[in-house]
Amino acid sequence: MSASLEDQFRGRFYDSTLSKLELAAIDWLDGFYQLEHLLSTRAWTIRLVPGGASPELKFAALVHDAERFFPGGPSGTPDTAFDDPDYLFAHSIRSADIVEAWLREQPDVPESFIRRVRALVMRHEIGGNTEEDILQAADSLSWFDTLDWLAYEWASSGKLPYEKVYAKLDWMLTRIRPTIAMENALGIYRDAMASLEGRNAVAEMDLKDRRRIAGSKKVLLGL
Repeated sequence: MSASLEDQFRGRFYDSTLSKLELAAIDWLDGFYQLEHLLSTRAWTIRLVPGGASPELKFAALVHDAERFFPGGPSGTPDTAFDDPDYLFAHSIRSADIVEAWLREQPDVPESFIRRVRALVMRHEIGGNTEEDILQAADSLSWFDTLDWLAYEWASSGKLPYEKVYAKLDWMLTRIRPTIAMENALGIYRDAMASLEGRNAVAEMDLKDRRRIAGSKKVLLGL
């Protein structure tokens, strides 16, 4: 284990405003290698909404990719485009179904909250109204911010060709609609491209340890 790498991320997503329900969801998804991405997406929704993101939007951001933590989900192939609608819709619907089922097991969650979270998760890849566009943009910003190591791993290991990973990053950028999000995007997009090309510290990381850290509630919340 690299203590110095872990120290870089310890407590990065500590937030005293996390609700009891959000903390329960983090417990539920602890160990998921995209937990860091989910926490970051929530943080970005807060930054992108002047005056404060709604509880439903923050929660949807925190769980929008939940289905990938559970076996049996849709999968693509090296020939499948990242914007393939069959995959995007299957992924979004499965996440919405899994999140809704989990919420219905929790005490005292209003029906209106469950329905709005479901709708947001369903549209996190394609956007829609103002909140849905914010969630889609926050997902992209968070991807650049927290999953650059995954892009590098995909390409450097040969799992995916570099051209396809470049296309993934470009798609994540060009789908952003809110002006405030695009103003934040270009710098971290360039950083993510540098990671993909092995031009920064990501190329020197122990990627197995980086994956562990990305899924550790204890590290990310500084517990």
